[in-house]
Amino acid sequence: MREPEALPLQRLPRQTLHHAWAPKLGRTIVLNSTGQLRLWAMLEANPGVTRYCERPAWPGDMPPPWPPDFWALRDGAPVWLVIENEAQAPDDLSPGTDGPALQTVTAYDLDRHDIWIRNWLSLLPYLGTAALLDGAGPGEPVVEFFRQEASFEDAERHFAHQDPMLVRAAVVAGLHKGLLYSSELLVRPWDGRTRVVRCPPLAAHAPQ
Repeated sequence: MREPEALPLQRLPRQTLHHAWAPKLGRTIVLNSTGQLRLWAMLEANPGVTRYCERPAWPGDMPPPWPPDFWALRDGAPVWLVIENEAQAPDDLSPGTDGPALQTVTAYDLDRHDIWIRNWLSLLPYLGTAALLDGAGPGEPVVEFFRQEASFEDAERHFAHQDPMLVRAAVVAGLHKGLLYSSELLVRPWDGRTRVVRCPPLAAHAPQ
């Protein structure tokens, strides 16, 4: 499957841009709205999403009136995502006859995952640290530690011989890959007391 290419960013006057390191892509991305930033966090946090592209070029000759914000490979199937805004009428979101269907992401979709999104916007920078260290942290032993549910702080105490930031980065990496799971990330702001557990082998990797 050929991935779409990201279209050049067209910045409006005085528009705020959001620069972020994208762990799944291994590069920096630039987003032009808060909605795109929030949806990006959801794509990064969902282990079922293995690849994605911002501002993807439409594959057909008749693009929809409102261009998609993201293309993603989710659970092995491609999806095209567009964020609904107040200027769009429902009919505007229908693609042309040539090309795949668009999945609309509404403000309600983003707002009902607001705690999860905010948590991951705070957690994702740790993965930049993990990438720079290139496996120098505790990694797999941290995942094994969470055979029994425990907190971030428990892991940092257990691996006291390691830099606590490396331990924390390893926990976040495990969550990001779907090897670890925390239901608390969905319902309250994360901190050192947030509890985590290892996912059973062959378990479905639910969004954290």
